[in-house]
Amino acid sequence: MKKRWRVIPADEGCARSLSEQLHISPILAQLLVHRGITSAECGRHFLYDSLEQSCDPFLMKGMEKAVQRICRAIEGKEKIIIYGDYDVDGITATSLLYWVLSDLGAEPSFYIPERQSEGYGLNRDAVQHLKDEHTNVLITVDCGISSYDIVDSFRGDMDIIVTDHHEPPADIPPAYAVLNPKQEGCAYPFKELAGAGVAYKLCQALWLRLCGEALAGYTEIAALGTIADLVPLTGENRIIVRDGLQRMKEGYNTGLQALLAVSGLTPDSISAGRIAFTAAPRLNAAGRISHAEKGVRLLLETDQEKAGRIAEELNELNKERQDIEHDIARQAVQQIEAEKRRDDGVLVAYGQDWHAGVIGIAASRLVEEYYRPSLVISVHDGVGKGSCRSIAGFNMYEALQYADDLLIQYGGHPMAAGFSIQADRIEEFRRRLIDYAAAHMKEEDYIPQLAVDGELRPDDITLSLVDELSQLEPYGMGNSRPVFSLQGCTVDEARPIGRDKKHLRLVLRSGKHTRISGVGWSMAEACNEIMEGDCIDVAFQLERNEFNGVASPQLVVQDLRGPDIPVHLDRTVMIDIYLALKKCIPEWGMPVWQVQQRALAAEGDRYEAHAIYAAILVLKEIGVLKIRSDVDGPSYYFPVLSGKMCLHMSPTYQKYSKT
Repeated sequence: MKKRWRVIPADEGCARSLSEQLHISPILAQLLVHRGITSAECGRHFLYDSLEQSCDPFLMKGMEKAVQRICRAIEGKEKIIIYGDYDVDGITATSLLYWVLSDLGAEPSFYIPERQSEGYGLNRDAVQHLKDEHTNVLITVDCGISSYDIVDSFRGDMDIIVTDHHEPPADIPPAYAVLNPKQEGCAYPFKELAGAGVAYKLCQALWLRLCGEALAGYTEIAALGTIADLVPLTGENRIIVRDGLQRMKEGYNTGLQALLAVSGLTPDSISAGRIAFTAAPRLNAAGRISHAEKGVRLLLETDQEKAGRIAEELNELNKERQDIEHDIARQAVQQIEAEKRRDDGVLVAYGQDWHAGVIGIAASRLVEEYYRPSLVISVHDGVGKGSCRSIAGFNMYEALQYADDLLIQYGGHPMAAGFSIQADRIEEFRRRLIDYAAAHMKEEDYIPQLAVDGELRPDDITLSLVDELSQLEPYGMGNSRPVFSLQGCTVDEARPIGRDKKHLRLVLRSGKHTRISGVGWSMAEACNEIMEGDCIDVAFQLERNEFNGVASPQLVVQDLRGPDIPVHLDRTVMIDIYLALKKCIPEWGMPVWQVQQRALAAEGDRYEAHAIYAAILVLKEIGVLKIRSDVDGPSYYFPVLSGKMCLHMSPTYQKYSKT
């Protein structure tokens, strides 16, 4: 999918000043400016701050009162229950607080609701059960800020301490104490903590009060929750995650090490990005497919063998989750294609009894496929439960507000939301959302945007630059891995690689001697557009590549701009290419890359190479050519056709037949 490049404006004066004062390269200095860091003091904090520079936990509103009450409960051997959410942030916050309270002499228990039957946040029946079990202190983590009525109902029966990080409503629950840096009147300077981050600050305060020293350790658990919850990895989140990643590499927490092992992560490969895409989904699968309690049990386990077994269970649950999610996403795509809705301003897909625990991930898959705001709905007993994912420029929460008279309930924020609706109102709901999109979106908004930090020269691309850029890690929300561009490079090699030939191997040449290697994950289709000798621009991230003991810088390609070569297609060109392919492709098919080579060899003296590649793409788009996955990667074959194929059904033909 092609992208719009947005080059972030440079501030050379500010970058030069940072470079001189911090003794860093102008490239790194400019990247700091792009992150809003314009003074040397802020730059030092960003690059070098450690836990010693984190904020005083007692600055948080409600902290003193919360700490006093919990300390009394520990001393009096009162019953303390931690009530957590079922996602990774809630699982880690629950585990973290449990560990610290236990190490401080308490005997806490925990409760996490079941996703499908109890839903998010405090559940009245669950709190009633905890009351009946004679709970003295109930501490919520990653939830509770929106549970005014429930807190009000039980505040005479137990002391409830709410710790949360979500946007607080106008009416704050009348709890014994409320810890949320976003609440009005809270002096805590950093407002973007995850739920696990707020729990960590409570742990810091308790440890300081009862032990008289700074809390040592536990950051690996807080880091996992912070990474998974996609809060900005800036400020104190950055400090927690950086320290936590180091502890993960050093092997602390038996359960977490087992989770990292089944995720295929070694100390050398641990990073915030890899945690987010491998370990976090496995922990999250517990709450989606089974019960999140398994995740807490894993992080609390100290026996290596038992931890390994739980981690394997989570790994199997994640595989099950992936299978269910892929099946729902496949059905959703089929539905959209069958109904010819791929160009709708908003995509809505729904099915009977789709697993409600994974429909949000399926909606994300639709966004990846079509780059359209997407809603996936599971219908059960005449009621649809929906999950939404959006794109830049489309406020999903406002869109739901626009159709709120059709909904039973809804909630969320601009990029993701959830709702419920009567099944017989879904089609009307779809029309309403499409109307909203038509009023608020432009055609260009449906082309993904790629922020480019700046252009590099070929001789800038060195291992020393790769090493210097590592000071920006950990990468995540609010601190993305930088993207650079190279302009006017000659393609020396472009070919599909990998077991299924989905990825792109790229070798570029700039000038006479400089050769630069790159890889484009899931970008093998770029081989349909570029070929050796083409002059292209490339947007990329930089990483260190090691092969046979030799290290070199490598481009991780994000997008390509091919040459602007005029291509004209008409029926004569299409017939010639079709006949050439019929001669060279056997009945059982032929690998895609080989078909391209054969067609070029057969017709290269009559037609320009890019026209031949475009003609092959047209035949694929109208169904004359099909692709299947073979052992050697994707292969073209000629299917049995029924009916006449129309060239104008192909977007590529429409584009090039008009030139």
